Amino acid sequence: MKEMKALVVMLAVFVVAVLGLMVYKNAQKTAAPAAPSVEETAAVQPEGAAPAATEASAPSTTEASAPAAPGSGIRGTDLLETAASELPAPESQAPAPGQAERLPRAYENAPPQIPHSIEGLVPITLSNNACFSCHDPSVAESTGATPLPPTHIKMDLFSKSEAKKVPVDPARYYCTQCHVPQANVQPPVANEFQPEFRNPELKNKSDLDQKWNEGVQ
Repeated sequence: MKEMKALVVMLAVFVVAVLGLMVYKNAQKTAAPAAPSVEETAAVQPEGAAPAATEASAPSTTEASAPAAPGSGIRGTDLLETAASELPAPESQAPAPGQAERLPRAYENAPPQIPHSIEGLVPITLSNNACFSCHDPSVAESTGATPLPPTHIKMDLFSKSEAKKVPVDPARYYCTQCHVPQANVQPPVANEFQPEFRNPELKNKSDLDQKWNEGVQ
């Protein structure tokens, strides 16, 4: 008797599944017809009529938009021709080393700008760094130059170990990667940034060696 009931249940499930499949197929047939193909569209158009626009032939938004005129924008040159053109060399009238006044920092603890000419002092190489002849802490006082700060001398800036001192931190050996000379140029966008210094003395000096861990301790 139990086997008979199980067989009836299985048969009922099968019938329900078949009916559900038939209903699903019937619903697909009665749905909206698919869009006609390009060949079907061309066949029903009257002779001499303009062909309808298709997805393949319709111009994209990028193609329809007009290209920017060459030389427009801040650059003033066509990007495709930039490689063939040379940027004008900036003119500098900076005084010789030892004759310039210190420039104010761009912001608190910013790398100071080079106020003097660097003609003959660059390029910096592994075997020669002319900046050290004046800015090395051992001679800076006698030359009147700004000495390299402790952040440039300690290899391990998070340690107070004197044994780890070297002449200059290798990461700060190439001076002009952060310190730049001045030149007579007209920036395309005016800089209206006004720095604020927590200590007025920081306009011309740095205390980064004392605040290196500020915010992380």
